[in-house]
Amino acid sequence: MSNSKNAIQEIKKLMAQFGFLKENFVNAKLVDGTEIKVEGESLAEGAKVLVITAEGEIPAPDGIHELEDGTKVETKDGIIAKIEQVLEAGYDEKNMEDVEVPVEVPAEIAPVADEVVGAIVEALMPLVEEVKVLVDEMKKMKDGMQEMKSDFDSFKKEPAGKKIADGKVENFKAAKNDDAIDAKWAAITALRKNK
Repeated sequence: MSNSKNAIQEIKKLMAQFGFLKENFVNAKLVDGTEIKVEGESLAEGAKVLVITAEGEIPAPDGIHELEDGTKVETKDGIIAKIEQVLEAGYDEKNMEDVEVPVEVPAEIAPVADEVVGAIVEALMPLVEEVKVLVDEMKKMKDGMQEMKSDFDSFKKEPAGKKIADGKVENFKAAKNDDAIDAKWAAITALRKNK
């Protein structure tokens, strides 16, 4: 819910910046009588808050400020960071999370806002699909790694068997012995021929 409010607020700021919308301010009073101006048509997170003083308008100081109706507004750098509304009797915060609050878009920006939101959604959909594909691939990789770890753990638990001879040393010794026997045989044969 607050994301849609922030998106609408951002759209309003952009429209005001490019001259499509005149900036509106709402006047309000704090409990101590201090007059303030809030950017937009109502209190919203991300809106600028100006304190009206004798010297002029200055950004609201950081902190929590209580309005005359009991609403508490937390500001940081002159911008609303958090709003705590006064709850009516019979409501608690848990019930309020499930309440859907309609957002009214002024008629002069409704066509443009719909187009902008539509364009944003259209631009984000390919990214959402790509993220889904990446999530599936990551899950497959995780499953494969888990399977590999399981195989390695079972291999690690197997007892060590007897050493498997590669035969190279034995064949070399056998070949050496065969050559020695052949050499001895050749020497014996040569001696016989000489007699």
